[in-house]
Amino acid sequence: MDKFQVRIPPAAARDLDQLDDKLVQKILEEMDVLKENPFPRGKLIRKIKGKSANFYRLRVGSHRVFFSLEGQTVVVLKVIDKKNAARFIKNL
Repeated sequence: MDKFQVRIPPAAARDLDQLDDKLVQKILEEMDVLKENPFPRGKLIRKIKGKSANFYRLRVGSHRVFFSLEGQTVVVLKVIDKKNAARFIKNL
């Protein structure tokens, strides 16, 4: 049974719409991990350092899924490729 709910707001859905179908499928499969435990051990999920709020990133190949937690809900903020991730983090 899922402990967390994953919510994809319209802005993040538009990010997914711009990607290849195979990549979207892979990202959605990896995001299923967040339903059970948004903080699994390993290198796939990291907390974004230097920010007052709790922002995290999930690594999926050359793309990053940025998310935050609101109670028992994982809110996807942005799905972006690795080369633009630093700029997004800076603007958080």
